[in-house]
Amino acid sequence: MGSGGVTNHGTNNTEERSLKKTGKPNSKVQRYRYGKLVQERWYDNNGNAIRNRDYSHSGPYPFPHDHIWEDGERGTEHLSPDYENFN
Repeated sequence: MGSGGVTNHGTNNTEERSLKKTGKPNSKVQRYRYGKLVQERWYDNNGNAIRNRDYSHSGPYPFPHDHIWEDGERGTEHLSPDYENFN
């Protein structure tokens, strides 16, 4: 990642049903559904997912919220968004 959580290699947009576990190193993907932002995912310098931000999905969760990725798996804990490091 660049300074302040800004990606070095840009932000890509998609309307795919789900985001991939791997992507372009040091990038972010934003997923839209019917023109509305529903999820973001950040990738580390190896192209592995490191963080998600969910804006909408089923369930009684506060939105937005973040999930940390470790060892190729998304954590289940709903975290407060880390806007300082991931924006």
